[in-house]
Amino acid sequence: MMKKAFASLASFAGLGLLCLSAAAQQSGTVDINFQGPGGHSSGNYGRTSAVHAAGRTVILIQKAGLPAGSYVITNLTGGNSVNSIASDGLITLRLNAADASAYDQLVSKLTELATAGADAENAFRNVKAGDLTAGAPATIRTSVTRK
Repeated sequence: MMKKAFASLASFAGLGLLCLSAAAQQSGTVDINFQGPGGHSSGNYGRTSAVHAAGRTVILIQKAGLPAGSYVITNLTGGNSVNSIASDGLITLRLNAADASAYDQLVSKLTELATAGADAENAFRNVKAGDLTAGAPATIRTSVTRK
């Protein structure tokens, strides 16, 4: 009888530890937004594209070696019509981390990768900070928002 009681107590203690680790986990959704000048593909050929910057960022995220299961890309969208250069792009990710600190590090890394993706698109189009297109910034700008 004593062995059964001890086994039951050990099982409940184990379940309690599982609950603690699950409670410590942090998850949430993050939007990475890209903004650029946009334009028509004919008259504005060569301008930076927010969707291209988003695509470059997705590739960087995949190559970054982030922990398995730490993110899922749930949305990648942008632009407003066929035959145009996208002035906006959006990546939405669902994030999972062991705790709040790991979650913050993950968001920080994604912010770094988004900046690198935008910088790669700007460099590919030979656009530098301060360049203007029709009076607007010619560069792709990015922001990361926790939801």
